[in-house]
Amino acid sequence: MARNIFIVNATQVITSESHPEGLYSVVSGFPKNFDSNTSDEATALNNAKSAYFAQLSTNYGNTNPNRVMTTVTLETANGRMMMSESIGGFPVIEPEEPEEEPEQEG
Repeated sequence: MARNIFIVNATQVITSESHPEGLYSVVSGFPKNFDSNTSDEATALNNAKSAYFAQLSTNYGNTNPNRVMTTVTLETANGRMMMSESIGGFPVIEPEEPEEEPEQEG
């Protein structure tokens, strides 16, 4: 049986007053690797899917209004994307209009 490694990753974009455009980061504890070298391939894939869906459930339950985008991916070690889901998106930053200077009388 062929060996395979499944990788689950979770990322997020969080906004703050000092970074209204959002900061991109990897969620703590990720990526997670599931290697069929320590079990059979089907078991490794099932464990990876379990981690994928558990994080996806956590993302849907998120109540932090500053976490504007979350993404979970499941891919193989050779880069083949198997599953991916993203919630939210990058914030849209409206350009600030320059303040008009008052006219001086004189």
